[in-house]
Amino acid sequence: MSEDRAGSAGAGGTGSGGASSGGAGSGRPRHDAGFRVRLRAAPGRHRRLRQVTFAAVPVALALAGAVPVLTAQHGQSGRTAASMPSHILCGSWSRCDAKGYDSYGYGAHEYTAYWRMSPGDECTNYAAFVESTVYHVPAPGYLLGNGGEWYQVARAHGVVVNHTPSVGAVADWTGYAPGMGPLGHVGVVEAVGPGDRYIVISQQHMGGVDDYNWTLIKAHYPASEWQSWPNYFIHFPIPRRAGVGYFDQKTGTFGLRYTQTAGPAARTGRLALVAGAVPLAGDWLGTGTTSLGWYNPAYGTFHLDGASRSRQPNVEVALGPAHMDPLVGDWTGHGRDGIGYYDPKTGTFTVHQLLTPGMATAQSFSYGPPGMIPLAGNWTGHGSRDDIGYYDPGTGAFTLRDGLASGRVWARFRFGPPHMIPLVGDWTGSGKDGIGYYDPANGTFHLRDRLSGGPADAIFRFGAARMRPLTGMWPGG
Repeated sequence: MSEDRAGSAGAGGTGSGGASSGGAGSGRPRHDAGFRVRLRAAPGRHRRLRQVTFAAVPVALALAGAVPVLTAQHGQSGRTAASMPSHILCGSWSRCDAKGYDSYGYGAHEYTAYWRMSPGDECTNYAAFVESTVYHVPAPGYLLGNGGEWYQVARAHGVVVNHTPSVGAVADWTGYAPGMGPLGHVGVVEAVGPGDRYIVISQQHMGGVDDYNWTLIKAHYPASEWQSWPNYFIHFPIPRRAGVGYFDQKTGTFGLRYTQTAGPAARTGRLALVAGAVPLAGDWLGTGTTSLGWYNPAYGTFHLDGASRSRQPNVEVALGPAHMDPLVGDWTGHGRDGIGYYDPKTGTFTVHQLLTPGMATAQSFSYGPPGMIPLAGNWTGHGSRDDIGYYDPGTGAFTLRDGLASGRVWARFRFGPPHMIPLVGDWTGSGKDGIGYYDPANGTFHLRDRLSGGPADAIFRFGAARMRPLTGMWPGG
């Protein structure tokens, strides 16, 4: 499997932190598409991009989607986006949302202070908002100050600060960094390119409509070119929660997203290009992170990437007859996933903890009628052992069993319409799995934290329509 990682003061802005005492917010941001709080006059929202000066040379920043360029000193007139150190992927909350670059609903929350930052059109408040509501970073017990001071204050309190980007890190420009004002600037790293060759950031207080954009910034350009590479990356500890992904059966490629939000893939790569290949996700080595694999229904074989610490890290296991529905789960509670399968003709589950061929240690039992979609997850949160269940595509009902044997129903409820693709994942990081579904018609994920019917706790689109969905505790997430 090959892979790439893709995951305020603006130009001349203030980057002021402030010290208001507003609440820190919690949970995933809601997306109230038609509601935005505006306490200022409308013209202030559609401001021109600011001018900045490098050695007294003005920099012309283009509007909404164009690339900021140095016009005189470097003679960059006519350069294409590919030759630029950075280019804007989207500008304004609504346009970014429409293009799949999530604004996280900041427009409805900008006048709430996060991490005691000054609320409103501020890079610091936006970064604190995303860190706390999207990446669930606990609010620091200290004031971080202005944007250009964050790296110093965070490092003084034991937070890792370095020059290596990662998804979810805060990008920090110090005061008077090229194009920045004296108070500096912060943004949030949303994706990292292979070999750290580029980053994608979201940022507030950077000019244009809503003063908001997502920008791709390339490494190894002169620091005087706009928008420059950040001076530092601040790695606040991010609690582990399940993310999502997709697999394209036509191309054999996958994309992973570390958060339960819309946005670009944080990691991409190629998994398998075999007709009918079914993607798998499991913690094969017991490391606490999820690796990928795939099942070949034509031969009944499991192909697990990175499942061995030997010189040949990838493992192939033949288990059961062909054309089964594959299963992955920690059947013994030892912290490492095993494999299994469901026979849709008989409604029989077979689970096998060892990642080796043969049925000698496999356990088989019937549960529910035939023709269901099998599920595996930790329903109770007691220990790490996974149990089973099934989804009825005809009714949209989930039926769960507490145990790896035939027996009574532990929970049954309906969530979502029929004929969806069911999902299981630890959406809250509590050690207990929730459920969800993927709508193949439009590529949207609907996640619910509790094992019951009711409204979704998160709804977002990731990837194209008609993909095969994935969930897991992704490496780097």
